Amino acid sequence: MKVEARIAIEKRIAKKLVEDALAAGYTVSVCDGEDYPVKRSSNKKEIMAGVFSCDEEELVFRKEGNLIGRVFLVYGNDGYDVICDYSDTPIMADLLNGANELADKLEEKRA
Repeated sequence: MKVEARIAIEKRIAKKLVEDALAAGYTVSVCDGEDYPVKRSSNKKEIMAGVFSCDEEELVFRKEGNLIGRVFLVYGNDGYDVICDYSDTPIMADLLNGANELADKLEEKRA
């Protein structure tokens, strides 16, 4: 797979996750491993501008100031596997449904 295609897949999945989180009323912080370039934002454009700045990032989800969970994104593998790890809770599993379904569809297309 070409690098551009892989990056496009990663971005589609990350965008779906962010859209679903914002639709559910969550704010999103982006951690690049050293700093938080985006903190508790509900602005999709700002959040998406903060992701893909390094090889891996963590998205932190909050609602009404309360921590809901985290998703660890790793870039540079197959694209559809960009979601590497996440908080294993029912709320997070529900939040990830759309992004995981998209990832599965994109993986099937590749096979």
